[in-house]
Amino acid sequence: MKSQLSEWKYVLTSKFIPSILLAPLIMAAVFGYIFQNGQINEVPVAVVDEDNSLYSRQFTDKINASQYMDVAGVFHEAIAPETLMANEKYMAVVYLPRGMEQLRFQGKTINVGFLIDNSMPSAIGNIRSGMQELITTENTTLTVGKLKVLGMGDEAAAGTATPLSMQQRLLFNPTSDFIAFMVIGFVNVTALGITSIAAASIVPRLRMEGRLREALRSPIGLWLRVLPYAVINTISLQLAFGLLKQVGGLRFVGEPLSFLLPLFLYSLTATLMGMAVGWTASEPSKVTLRTYAIVYPSFMLSGVQVATIMFPAPIQIISNLLPLTWLFKFIRGMGYRGGELKYFTSELGVFVLMIGVYSLIIGLLLWRETRKAAKASADTGLPAAPQEAALPAAVHTTTQVGEIMA
Repeated sequence: MKSQLSEWKYVLTSKFIPSILLAPLIMAAVFGYIFQNGQINEVPVAVVDEDNSLYSRQFTDKINASQYMDVAGVFHEAIAPETLMANEKYMAVVYLPRGMEQLRFQGKTINVGFLIDNSMPSAIGNIRSGMQELITTENTTLTVGKLKVLGMGDEAAAGTATPLSMQQRLLFNPTSDFIAFMVIGFVNVTALGITSIAAASIVPRLRMEGRLREALRSPIGLWLRVLPYAVINTISLQLAFGLLKQVGGLRFVGEPLSFLLPLFLYSLTATLMGMAVGWTASEPSKVTLRTYAIVYPSFMLSGVQVATIMFPAPIQIISNLLPLTWLFKFIRGMGYRGGELKYFTSELGVFVLMIGVYSLIIGLLLWRETRKAAKASADTGLPAAPQEAALPAAVHTTTQVGEIMA
């Protein structure tokens, strides 16, 4: 009984009660808002209308009217689906064949192509259902209208041939393999956590070792300290992708050498982000909790498990601020779809912009650290010299004293 009273006293005076009461409420509110959309509506699709007739345009309008699809682009010439889907501007492509209106008047079957990007299976379930519903409704409308023209009743519609036939194909991950999104996600999140902690520990380690002031004299040199981590992270991820391809059957069809550029830019961005987050920590052991602010949002919001298009608009903005979100765009675009590097100039520009922003933040932190060191030196009346600079003199003096005593 005494032990119970002691423990209750400790619990009531500790931070356990506010933590256990507030944390679930905060998590419930945050994740409830993030995942409030149980289904994805208005998925962007492209329509390749080779007929360009009145009926094909009407059919395109019906696709756009569906709650599940948004016609974001219409093309009147044949274009390879890999080109249209490379940078995720479209998640599906509808092909309307040449002579579509003529086939309709002749009562012949019209083959409508429907090619779907299945690299993110969570994003396409509704558009498949929506397109099937549209085809069924259109077939019913055309059949009933034809029978009425012939003077037959609606009940005869069930025995007639359907004028529209949908030819559906799942591209880039036809078997919905977990390797392509779940396993690859865990691999990248794990690497991000390890690299972020290492980069975030650079400045605290120099501070603890007494070498930070000396490092501050060369801002470029301090900035370049993230390069080893970025290079090694790039090599590690490239090897991991290769191993998954050989052992796990990952469908990676991109050019490995071309993929090194976005992979390195991502790694450099992630390491600079880590350095900025861990800069003010007093010692390396303090940076782990700080890196959670990078790793956890990256795991939840970068498209590892759930397509970012499912999130509310403000959450999508936050998602676009995460380097891992853009890496997954390259993995899907270049790795799964085989897109060439020239298709991703805007995405490469995002990495360059992020590197510039984090470099600016690090520059401001460096300026602040230099001012703090100068102020501390002015208050003590000592020159703003690195702490370890006095060490050789002290050793020399000690040596002299030893010689005299000898």
